[in-house]
Amino acid sequence: MKKNFNYILLLVAQFALLQISAQGTTASFVESDKLVPNQEQVFVHANSTLAFVGEYIYYSIYCLKDNTGVLSDVSKIAYLKLVNENQEIVLNQKIKLINGKGNSNFFIPSTVPSGNYKLIAYTQWMLNNGHNYFYNIDITVLNPYTSDQAVFRDKSTNLSENSGNLPKQNTRNAIGNAPLKLELDKTIFPTRQPIDLTIESTSSTGLGSYSISVRKLDELDTKKSVTTVDYKKVYPKKNKIETIILPELRGELFVGELSSTSDSISVQNKIVGLSFPGEDYLFKIATTNKDGRFYTSVDEDYSTEDVYVQVIDETPENYEIGLQSETDLNLSNLKFDKFNINRDMETIIQERSIFNQIENAYYSSKPDTILIGKPNKRFYGEGTMNYMLDEYTRFSSIKETFVEVVEHVWIQQNKKGKSEFHVRPILPYMESGKLPLVFIDGILVQDHDRLINLSSAQVQSINISRNQHFYGTKAFQGVVDVMTFKTNYFENYYNSDMLTQKLFKPRENKNYYQQTYDGSFSEKYARLPDFRYQLIWLPSFNMTENEEHIEFYTSDITGEFEVSLEGFTDQGIPVSLKKKFMVK
Repeated sequence: MKKNFNYILLLVAQFALLQISAQGTTASFVESDKLVPNQEQVFVHANSTLAFVGEYIYYSIYCLKDNTGVLSDVSKIAYLKLVNENQEIVLNQKIKLINGKGNSNFFIPSTVPSGNYKLIAYTQWMLNNGHNYFYNIDITVLNPYTSDQAVFRDKSTNLSENSGNLPKQNTRNAIGNAPLKLELDKTIFPTRQPIDLTIESTSSTGLGSYSISVRKLDELDTKKSVTTVDYKKVYPKKNKIETIILPELRGELFVGELSSTSDSISVQNKIVGLSFPGEDYLFKIATTNKDGRFYTSVDEDYSTEDVYVQVIDETPENYEIGLQSETDLNLSNLKFDKFNINRDMETIIQERSIFNQIENAYYSSKPDTILIGKPNKRFYGEGTMNYMLDEYTRFSSIKETFVEVVEHVWIQQNKKGKSEFHVRPILPYMESGKLPLVFIDGILVQDHDRLINLSSAQVQSINISRNQHFYGTKAFQGVVDVMTFKTNYFENYYNSDMLTQKLFKPRENKNYYQQTYDGSFSEKYARLPDFRYQLIWLPSFNMTENEEHIEFYTSDITGEFEVSLEGFTDQGIPVSLKKKFMVK
């Protein structure tokens, strides 16, 4: 009950913030901390803090309530970036959060130079504490395919001689009084053999959400990893809020602004349509406030790379549309850890580079798989009439098709001589003269002649809704929804009154490949090399029983490996466990 009350409180607060920001009084509103509830922090569990080009950095991101440490139900989107020492963003990702948790990976391309980097993560809601209020850890990227490694050279070291022993690894096994423990059936394993990992809860408080990485201990990396136990130390002091940044409470938040070509034209209460076209398209409508600003949230999946934004008005040419870009970050206070290279590392670097190339060459035999999102329901419902045109006599034009095949829809000329579609309402409602919303492959088409001029041979289906649809102060009588066979009409669609903008899309969810040599798989993979440094990566492991078992297989790589478990119990208790074993 309390959780639901807090969520309702936050919804009310978000609505109030929208209204107040429109009136230009945000600063005075947020002086009271009580009116900005549910502050957040994020923690990122990365599988490694040193990566070669051609490798992946896998990560799991936890969005947590600042005061309790339990997973947050506020933000639904997190951001993660790789930043170089010049404060340039090298790689940039947006991640969906489900129940406060998300995961993805970075592939380090060969275009990324060797260097010291920062992995930073945050939610929009966190930036109210300052544009430098984000999680950050040091990441080393080594590009062995270039001769320029000057960034790693310790100027006090004579590189013509050996510079000492290789760095020692962190040898800790457990952190804190963890309510979980890790057990292996042995401590030494041969190559390509199964390992049974037991995760046991030492008390009822051990149940929770975790991520697990099993990887060869890095002989090159000396950085102390940040854990769930000490992650709060990376955050700076909170700053006073100057301008409120809204939380992405119901998915991606799109914020835009409408301006008019004349001061005499009002920008208030205008209807703005956002089309995310394609076979499984989305359509969102927003209403502007007195300053022309509009907001809409998107929690559904979409496939398009661009969004198409239009003012739904008889004179759209009187307006200009803009969409707000990402919030700028203050990266000036970042301090980068320095990685030093020496000649003793040459053999290790060469060997790992060769193994990476071999693994990448066989990636198609052992790929990760992208999870297919849920199909989107049409915004207007099921529709009242559906026509698959191949089931009817084909006519040469769209106009003939609507006359001969589609019922309760007709075309007439308006006073300006332009064609308009009309949809007859369902009785007992009377015809109002209101126009329908017309779509081709998910893109809103306000010039109905565009549809009339479309070749009927391209059209696969026509879906009609005869219901009335209300958005703000505007009503639409029905929907005409046309899909072509290729569902790509939008690719060549141009309208001078429309904004087309490239989308910064959330990353797709994945199932990460898990190597097995059980049964027939032993013969199937017998001739394939297996040079995995990462034996298994489980970004979302939910502990729901007092004892859980995980099986994974060793590779052809020998040496010392480590199991790393990070996460939080259902009560918000941080858990960080390590367990080592040998492969010979």
